[in-house]
Amino acid sequence: MARLSKDKRDRLILVMIGTIAAVVGLWFGVIKTRQERIEESKARLVVAMDNLDKATKRVKLADKVEADLEIATRKLKGIEDTMASGADYSWALLLLEKARAGHEVNVIDVTRPAKGEVGVLAQFPYDAAIFSIRGTAYYHQFGRFLADFENRFPYFRVQNLSLGPGGESATASDGAAARTSDEKLTFKMEIIALIKPTQ
Repeated sequence: MARLSKDKRDRLILVMIGTIAAVVGLWFGVIKTRQERIEESKARLVVAMDNLDKATKRVKLADKVEADLEIATRKLKGIEDTMASGADYSWALLLLEKARAGHEVNVIDVTRPAKGEVGVLAQFPYDAAIFSIRGTAYYHQFGRFLADFENRFPYFRVQNLSLGPGGESATASDGAAARTSDEKLTFKMEIIALIKPTQ
């Protein structure tokens, strides 16, 4: 092989260094940035596919959610149809008679319902009426009455319940009647009733 002159050899070395610099420059300037962008695009694609999968699942659940909403709306409508409405408070007496049916509970006094605050949630769509009931009953009968009352009327809340001994025949003279009255309780409780809004 022929020997190159010093000048040609230096030029050849410069050309090789320039070529290597250009290749390295192309690698880091173009190819590396393109690879980084491709990786970023792949990551965005994975996120977008995950979001699409979640959206597809939500769309599939939309029919079920609508059906559940329809069922809940019908159930709420059914409850509202049995709720008290308006300023006529005869519903309180009718309600107590309905609740008392089948229970040996003697209601002595019912106060006239007064409008009050529900205090449950802000912008709660229902008004409230508060009234007191006073009466007598045997312990187990009162327990059954109270449980039945709370289960049958979910829009009523019992509060400030107080129980005491004795009954209406506490002044009885014979011993049997006095023993019977000792087993009876007197009760007093407040009831908060939700009132159906008027349209």
